[in-house]
Amino acid sequence: MSTKSVVGYVLSSSVRSDVLTAAVAEPRSIDGLIESIDASESAVYNAVADLERRGLVRKVDDEWDATGSGQLVSDLLEQQGNLCQLLADDYWRDHDVSSLPRRFRLRLTELADAEVFRASDTDPHAVVREVCNRVERAGSNVDIITPIYQAEYEDVMPDASDASLVVDTTVAHEALDRVDSLESVRRWEETSVRVLDIDIGVGVTENEVMLSLPTIDGQYDSRTEVFASDERAIAWGRDLYEYYWNRATPNEQLIAEYFG
Repeated sequence: MSTKSVVGYVLSSSVRSDVLTAAVAEPRSIDGLIESIDASESAVYNAVADLERRGLVRKVDDEWDATGSGQLVSDLLEQQGNLCQLLADDYWRDHDVSSLPRRFRLRLTELADAEVFRASDTDPHAVVREVCNRVERAGSNVDIITPIYQAEYEDVMPDASDASLVVDTTVAHEALDRVDSLESVRRWEETSVRVLDIDIGVGVTENEVMLSLPTIDGQYDSRTEVFASDERAIAWGRDLYEYYWNRATPNEQLIAEYFG
């Protein structure tokens, strides 16, 4: 039986899914499984037997435990549940997730508990204001990726050694075009700045991650932002930021080339 058919087989029965989830959480006796699962005794017995035949659970010292295969299937079931939760919001239908590297798209279910914040027609700047408030509350420990220039964001970006910023290349060039000397370029003394071609916005603090994707039509969306404070989401955001940071050009190098 293929992996796909195994997963489908487990999903086709809520009792099989519940038994596998319970066994992954901790080894249980058959009585423990019956007590923890909302199903008849016969249904639980049948589910255990089905899962055992397919190598997903095994009996150890009178308790049913998940096998390695069972752990993997259970993880996939959890991811599918998180994906359904994520897709419940139309944000993911209207925005271009292909702008994210594939490895991070595969982990988007880590944002299942995220909040999508939307500005209303009567308050179109609500998102900008909300992002600024959150950046200010974060203090100096904040890392930002921005594909646009926004004066309000520049004003709240801290100048600190534990802060860093990645700016879109076009934005950086436009900023350099507006100045006439090297001295007038330096906006931050302590904050590390790098430059990269980017079309997404990311903010990572100790307590949350902020994400802004372009629309499916490729437009920057200033009126919608994704906020997530779950530990897994923050780890996802941290890894995403480092992915871009490691590929970006130090601002000092760009300035030297520009004025060289």
